[in-house]
Amino acid sequence: MQNRTFKNFVKKILTEGKVSASSIPASIKKSGDFNTLINGGFIEHLIATTGGGSFHSKNKTALEKYFADKFPAENENNFTAIGNVNSLRNTKAGKRESQSVVLIRGQKNVLLNDVETDLAKFTATYGTFSAVLRSLKTDKVCFVENLDSYFLAEQVITDDFVFIHTYGGLGKSVIGKVEALEILIFPDYDFKGLHNYLMVKSIFKNCKLYIPDNYQILFETKSRTIKTRQGREQQPSRQVLESDEETVIKIRADIFKYKKFLEQQALFK
Repeated sequence: MQNRTFKNFVKKILTEGKVSASSIPASIKKSGDFNTLINGGFIEHLIATTGGGSFHSKNKTALEKYFADKFPAENENNFTAIGNVNSLRNTKAGKRESQSVVLIRGQKNVLLNDVETDLAKFTATYGTFSAVLRSLKTDKVCFVENLDSYFLAEQVITDDFVFIHTYGGLGKSVIGKVEALEILIFPDYDFKGLHNYLMVKSIFKNCKLYIPDNYQILFETKSRTIKTRQGREQQPSRQVLESDEETVIKIRADIFKYKKFLEQQALFK
Protein backbone atom coordinates (compact mmCIF):
# COMPACT_ATOMS: atom_id res chain seq x y z
CA MET A 1 0.00 0.00 0.00
CA GLN A 2 1.35 3.42 -0.92
CA ASN A 3 2.20 5.80 1.88
CA ARG A 4 -0.93 7.98 2.03
CA THR A 5 0.70 10.51 4.33
CA PHE A 6 3.53 11.05 1.88
CA LYS A 7 1.09 11.21 -1.05
CA ASN A 8 -0.97 13.88 0.70
CA PHE A 9 2.21 15.81 1.52
CA VAL A 10 3.26 15.95 -2.15
CA LYS A 11 -0.27 16.75 -3.28
CA LYS A 12 -0.46 19.65 -0.83
CA ILE A 13 2.75 21.18 -2.15
CA LEU A 14 1.40 20.90 -5.70
CA THR A 15 -1.99 22.38 -4.91
CA GLU A 16 -1.02 25.00 -2.33
CA GLY A 17 2.55 25.76 -3.36
CA LYS A 18 4.11 25.18 0.04
CA VAL A 19 3.92 23.21 3.30
CA SER A 20 5.18 24.54 6.62
CA ALA A 21 8.15 22.58 7.91
CA SER A 22 6.60 22.14 11.35
CA SER A 23 3.50 20.42 9.90
CA ILE A 24 5.47 17.68 8.16
CA PRO A 25 5.57 14.43 10.21
CA ALA A 26 8.99 13.19 11.27
CA SER A 27 8.32 9.89 9.48
CA ILE A 28 8.19 11.76 6.17
CA LYS A 29 11.33 13.84 6.82
CA LYS A 30 13.28 10.66 7.64
CA SER A 31 12.05 8.74 4.60
CA GLY A 32 14.04 7.95 1.48
CA ASP A 33 11.27 9.44 -0.66
CA PHE A 34 11.62 12.81 1.09
CA ASN A 35 15.38 12.75 0.50
CA THR A 36 14.69 12.04 -3.16
CA LEU A 37 12.54 15.16 -3.39
CA ILE A 38 15.28 17.28 -1.80
CA ASN A 39 18.31 15.79 -3.57
CA GLY A 40 16.50 15.61 -6.89
CA GLY A 41 15.66 19.29 -6.81
CA PHE A 42 11.88 18.73 -6.72
CA ILE A 43 11.34 20.79 -3.55
CA GLU A 44 13.37 23.22 -1.44
CA HIS A 45 13.34 24.56 2.10
CA LEU A 46 12.94 28.30 2.51
CA ILE A 47 13.62 29.81 5.93
CA ALA A 48 11.07 32.31 7.25
CA THR A 49 12.10 35.56 8.92
CA THR A 50 10.46 34.30 12.12
CA GLY A 51 12.23 30.94 11.92
CA GLY A 52 11.04 27.49 10.96
CA GLY A 53 10.24 28.05 7.33
CA SER A 54 8.46 25.89 4.80
CA PHE A 55 9.03 23.56 1.88
CA HIS A 56 8.17 24.85 -1.60
CA SER A 57 8.02 23.33 -5.06
CA LYS A 58 11.35 24.01 -6.78
CA ASN A 59 10.59 22.27 -10.08
CA LYS A 60 6.82 21.93 -10.34
CA THR A 61 6.77 20.20 -13.72
CA ALA A 62 9.20 17.53 -12.53
CA LEU A 63 7.31 17.16 -9.24
CA GLU A 64 4.03 16.64 -11.12
CA LYS A 65 5.67 13.91 -13.22
CA TYR A 66 7.13 12.28 -10.07
CA PHE A 67 3.70 12.32 -8.41
CA ALA A 68 2.02 10.84 -11.49
CA ASP A 69 4.59 8.03 -11.74
CA LYS A 70 4.55 7.20 -8.03
CA PHE A 71 0.78 7.39 -7.57
CA PRO A 72 -0.72 6.41 -10.96
CA ALA A 73 -4.11 5.61 -9.44
CA GLU A 74 -4.54 9.35 -8.92
CA ASN A 75 -4.55 9.76 -12.69
CA GLU A 76 -6.64 6.79 -13.81
CA ASN A 77 -9.90 8.70 -13.58
CA ASN A 78 -10.78 12.02 -15.15
CA PHE A 79 -9.23 15.23 -13.89
CA THR A 80 -7.69 15.57 -10.45
CA ALA A 81 -7.47 18.62 -8.21
CA ILE A 82 -3.88 19.10 -9.39
CA GLY A 83 -5.07 19.17 -13.00
CA ASN A 84 -7.69 21.75 -12.12
CA VAL A 85 -5.08 23.98 -10.48
CA ASN A 86 -2.75 23.77 -13.46
CA SER A 87 -5.30 24.48 -16.17
CA LEU A 88 -8.10 26.39 -14.44
CA ARG A 89 -6.43 27.76 -11.29
CA ASN A 90 -9.30 26.31 -9.35
CA THR A 91 -9.31 22.96 -7.55
CA LYS A 92 -13.12 23.06 -7.43
CA ALA A 93 -13.54 23.36 -11.20
CA GLY A 94 -15.68 20.82 -13.01
CA LYS A 95 -14.37 17.54 -14.34
CA ARG A 96 -13.23 16.95 -17.88
CA GLU A 97 -11.64 14.10 -19.80
CA SER A 98 -8.06 13.07 -19.10
CA GLN A 99 -5.60 14.48 -21.64
CA SER A 100 -4.38 10.94 -22.49
CA VAL A 101 -0.79 11.85 -23.37
CA VAL A 102 1.19 8.87 -24.69
CA LEU A 103 4.63 8.10 -26.03
CA ILE A 104 4.44 5.82 -29.05
CA ARG A 105 7.11 4.19 -31.19
CA GLY A 106 7.46 1.34 -33.68
CA GLN A 107 8.10 0.31 -37.27
CA LYS A 108 4.54 0.51 -38.59
CA ASN A 109 2.22 2.95 -40.26
CA VAL A 110 -0.68 3.49 -37.87
CA LEU A 111 -3.92 5.44 -37.91
CA LEU A 112 -3.32 7.86 -35.05
CA ASN A 113 -6.11 10.35 -34.29
CA ASP A 114 -7.50 9.50 -37.76
CA VAL A 115 -4.22 10.52 -39.42
CA GLU A 116 -1.98 7.94 -41.10
CA THR A 117 1.33 8.23 -39.27
CA ASP A 118 4.70 6.73 -40.24
CA LEU A 119 6.00 5.68 -36.82
CA ALA A 120 9.17 4.20 -38.30
CA LYS A 121 10.27 7.64 -39.52
CA PHE A 122 9.66 9.35 -36.17
CA THR A 123 11.19 6.47 -34.22
CA ALA A 124 14.35 6.48 -36.35
CA THR A 125 14.69 10.27 -36.21
CA TYR A 126 13.63 11.11 -32.66
CA GLY A 127 13.45 7.79 -30.81
CA THR A 128 9.77 8.26 -30.01
CA PHE A 129 6.62 10.13 -30.98
CA SER A 130 4.19 11.82 -28.58
CA ALA A 131 0.50 12.60 -28.93
CA VAL A 132 -2.68 13.43 -27.08
CA LEU A 133 -4.40 10.16 -27.86
CA ARG A 134 -7.92 10.37 -29.25
CA SER A 135 -7.82 7.15 -31.26
CA LEU A 136 -5.33 4.56 -32.47
CA LYS A 137 -5.84 1.77 -34.99
CA THR A 138 -3.13 -0.79 -35.69
CA ASP A 139 -2.64 -4.57 -35.65
CA LYS A 140 -0.49 -5.12 -32.57
CA VAL A 141 0.02 -2.91 -29.51
CA CYS A 142 2.28 -3.44 -26.51
CA PHE A 143 1.88 -1.24 -23.42
CA VAL A 144 5.21 -0.90 -21.59
CA GLU A 145 5.09 0.16 -17.93
CA ASN A 146 8.49 1.80 -17.39
CA LEU A 147 10.01 4.52 -19.55
CA ASP A 148 13.51 3.04 -19.80
CA SER A 149 12.09 -0.36 -20.81
CA TYR A 150 9.87 1.33 -23.39
CA PHE A 151 12.97 2.44 -25.33
CA LEU A 152 14.44 -1.09 -25.26
CA ALA A 153 11.31 -3.18 -25.71
CA GLU A 154 12.32 -4.46 -29.17
CA GLN A 155 15.16 -6.38 -27.53
CA VAL A 156 12.73 -8.82 -25.91
CA ILE A 157 9.54 -8.37 -27.96
CA THR A 158 9.34 -8.53 -31.75
CA ASP A 159 9.29 -5.20 -33.56
CA ASP A 160 6.00 -5.92 -35.31
CA PHE A 161 4.34 -4.42 -32.22
CA VAL A 162 3.63 -0.72 -31.72
CA PHE A 163 4.96 0.21 -28.28
CA ILE A 164 3.13 2.67 -26.01
CA HIS A 165 4.14 4.24 -22.70
CA THR A 166 1.40 6.23 -21.00
CA TYR A 167 2.08 9.47 -19.15
CA GLY A 168 0.80 9.27 -15.58
CA GLY A 169 0.03 5.56 -15.52
CA LEU A 170 -2.15 3.18 -17.48
CA GLY A 171 -5.88 3.90 -17.22
CA LYS A 172 -9.14 3.03 -18.90
CA SER A 173 -9.35 6.50 -20.46
CA VAL A 174 -6.35 5.58 -22.65
CA ILE A 175 -7.11 1.89 -23.19
CA GLY A 176 -10.57 2.60 -24.53
CA LYS A 177 -9.12 4.70 -27.37
CA VAL A 178 -7.06 1.85 -28.83
CA GLU A 179 -8.30 -0.53 -31.50
CA ALA A 180 -6.00 -3.49 -32.21
CA LEU A 181 -6.15 -7.17 -33.09
CA GLU A 182 -3.59 -8.07 -30.43
CA ILE A 183 -2.71 -6.27 -27.20
CA LEU A 184 0.26 -7.17 -25.03
CA ILE A 185 1.02 -5.86 -21.54
CA PHE A 186 4.69 -5.64 -20.55
CA PRO A 187 4.82 -4.59 -16.86
CA ASP A 188 6.81 -5.13 -13.73
CA TYR A 189 5.84 -8.54 -12.41
CA ASP A 190 4.35 -7.24 -9.19
CA PHE A 191 0.83 -6.68 -7.88
CA LYS A 192 0.53 -3.34 -9.67
CA GLY A 193 1.59 -4.89 -12.97
CA LEU A 194 -0.90 -7.72 -12.54
CA HIS A 195 -3.66 -5.24 -11.70
CA ASN A 196 -2.98 -3.21 -14.83
CA TYR A 197 -3.00 -6.34 -16.95
CA LEU A 198 -6.35 -7.47 -15.55
CA MET A 199 -7.75 -3.96 -15.97
CA VAL A 200 -6.83 -3.99 -19.67
CA LYS A 201 -8.16 -7.52 -20.07
CA SER A 202 -11.51 -6.42 -18.65
CA ILE A 203 -11.75 -4.24 -21.77
CA PHE A 204 -9.92 -6.43 -24.32
CA LYS A 205 -10.51 -10.15 -23.75
CA ASN A 206 -7.69 -11.03 -26.17
CA CYS A 207 -5.14 -9.10 -24.12
CA LYS A 208 -2.06 -11.10 -23.07
CA LEU A 209 0.53 -10.64 -20.35
CA TYR A 210 4.09 -10.85 -21.65
CA ILE A 211 6.02 -13.49 -19.72
CA PRO A 212 9.61 -14.28 -20.78
CA ASP A 213 10.47 -17.91 -21.32
CA ASN A 214 13.18 -17.67 -18.67
CA TYR A 215 10.93 -15.99 -16.08
CA GLN A 216 11.70 -18.56 -13.38
CA ILE A 217 15.46 -18.23 -13.80
CA LEU A 218 15.25 -14.45 -13.79
CA PHE A 219 13.06 -14.51 -10.69
CA GLU A 220 15.53 -16.74 -8.86
CA THR A 221 18.54 -14.60 -9.80
CA LYS A 222 17.31 -11.02 -10.24
CA SER A 223 14.14 -10.53 -8.19
CA ARG A 224 14.02 -7.77 -5.56
CA THR A 225 12.09 -7.27 -2.34
CA ILE A 226 8.44 -6.27 -2.57
CA LYS A 227 8.93 -3.95 0.40
CA THR A 228 9.24 -0.21 -0.04
CA ARG A 229 11.97 1.88 1.59
CA GLN A 230 9.59 2.43 4.50
CA GLY A 231 9.35 -1.34 5.02
CA ARG A 232 5.78 -1.60 3.77
CA GLU A 233 4.71 -4.32 1.38
CA GLN A 234 2.84 -3.67 -1.84
CA GLN A 235 -0.67 -5.12 -1.51
CA PRO A 236 -2.71 -6.85 -4.24
CA SER A 237 -6.00 -5.45 -5.45
CA ARG A 238 -9.21 -7.46 -5.20
CA GLN A 239 -8.98 -8.24 -8.92
CA VAL A 240 -5.50 -9.73 -8.47
CA LEU A 241 -6.52 -11.74 -5.41
CA GLU A 242 -9.60 -13.18 -7.10
CA SER A 243 -8.06 -13.94 -10.49
CA ASP A 244 -7.94 -17.62 -11.48
CA GLU A 245 -5.75 -17.05 -14.54
CA GLU A 246 -2.74 -19.38 -14.52
CA THR A 247 -0.08 -16.71 -15.16
CA VAL A 248 -1.53 -14.39 -12.51
CA ILE A 249 -1.69 -17.24 -9.99
CA LYS A 250 1.96 -18.12 -10.65
CA ILE A 251 3.30 -14.58 -10.23
CA ARG A 252 1.02 -13.87 -7.28
CA ALA A 253 2.19 -17.03 -5.52
CA ASP A 254 5.86 -16.14 -6.06
CA ILE A 255 5.34 -12.71 -4.52
CA PHE A 256 3.46 -14.08 -1.50
CA LYS A 257 5.94 -16.91 -0.91
CA TYR A 258 9.24 -15.12 -1.40
CA LYS A 259 8.24 -11.47 -0.72
CA LYS A 260 10.00 -10.57 -3.97
CA PHE A 261 9.07 -9.57 -7.51
CA LEU A 262 10.76 -9.30 -10.89
CA GLU A 263 11.22 -5.86 -12.42
CA GLN A 264 10.83 -5.68 -16.19
CA GLN A 265 14.31 -4.15 -16.46
CA ALA A 266 15.73 -7.53 -15.40
CA LEU A 267 14.80 -8.91 -18.83
CA PHE A 268 17.39 -6.77 -20.62
CA LYS A 269 21.06 -7.59 -20.90
